Amino acid sequence: MDVGVYVDAHLGVGEQAKLLEDSGFTHLWVYESPLVFGEVYMAMLEAARATSRIRIGPGVTQPLSRPAFNTAQGMATLAKAAPGRTFLGIGIGNSARWSIGMKPATQDVMFEHVRNVRELLAGEETIYREGDREKSIRFLHPDGRWISLENDVEIWVSAFGPKGQKRSGAEADGVLVRWEGAEAIDRVRENLAEGAATVGRDPSEVKVGTVFAVYPIEDEAELETREARNALGPLVVSRLRYLTANHEHSSEVPEPFRPGFDAYMEYRAGLDEKTRHTDNYEGYLVFVPDHLQHFVNPDTMRTIAKIGTPEEVTAELLAMKEAGVDQATLQMAGPPESWCRRMSQQVLPHLK
Repeated sequence: MDVGVYVDAHLGVGEQAKLLEDSGFTHLWVYESPLVFGEVYMAMLEAARATSRIRIGPGVTQPLSRPAFNTAQGMATLAKAAPGRTFLGIGIGNSARWSIGMKPATQDVMFEHVRNVRELLAGEETIYREGDREKSIRFLHPDGRWISLENDVEIWVSAFGPKGQKRSGAEADGVLVRWEGAEAIDRVRENLAEGAATVGRDPSEVKVGTVFAVYPIEDEAELETREARNALGPLVVSRLRYLTANHEHSSEVPEPFRPGFDAYMEYRAGLDEKTRHTDNYEGYLVFVPDHLQHFVNPDTMRTIAKIGTPEEVTAELLAMKEAGVDQATLQMAGPPESWCRRMSQQVLPHLK
């Protein structure tokens, strides 16, 4: 099982990328939310030039950030810098869209983007549409100094629901889902198989990646420290933001999140409607604003991460491996040096 890590797009990411590579991680997923982080392709290029083995890709982009030909151009340029080490992660764009006050893309738009990008990266013509106009387009100079189309670029779709998973079975190389246990992975595989059957595809060709967070600790007292709050707090608030943006009532979300859901909905309702979309994403996945600190405690931390001894964290990842997960994609939680040290010394060796 591969193990990847999410990091935010920023200049200086090369140092983190090298640390992750040296620690034994296989994939680097770089966040893209235009008003929240830095420019993702600049960050990925820096990461590529600082490393030699780790695979690099946006985690995840979305189809309304740029036209499909620009996404393909960016990936083909990155492939020139890091041959054989690139992948594309794409979703409908929750944080990227809600943070500008707009709804995410539809799945139809996302999968058309996937088709365009895949065909362009394969050196083929693709039918590109804008409104009621459509044109056949292709890379004009695929063999020049500008881009590389010589290596396959895996396309991973973030699809937490059955509809997206079924379509991914027909159109994606990999699917990102939440880790909710082995039975949930079985259901994902069933959805992928149903979608694959519509195009006569072998469903085993589609990889499954889990979106998860782990936080190894030596004892429970660590959860009361500022370091733990700073590490896990942004993930707590991020999950509440996601749930309240996509659901209307706490009965629609898993039971552990319901108290926080109701409290956060009340907080959101008090925001100025004109600026709610920006206020709501302050500190997204990076820090917790002071006025949201009360949402973060050991109980809410446990709803968004596997927290335990290195042995317990290892056991959770081994459960993923046993369930047939191809890649565990992990949120980096806390200072990179200490988190990577614990993972590389006390967890990753036991997954081999």
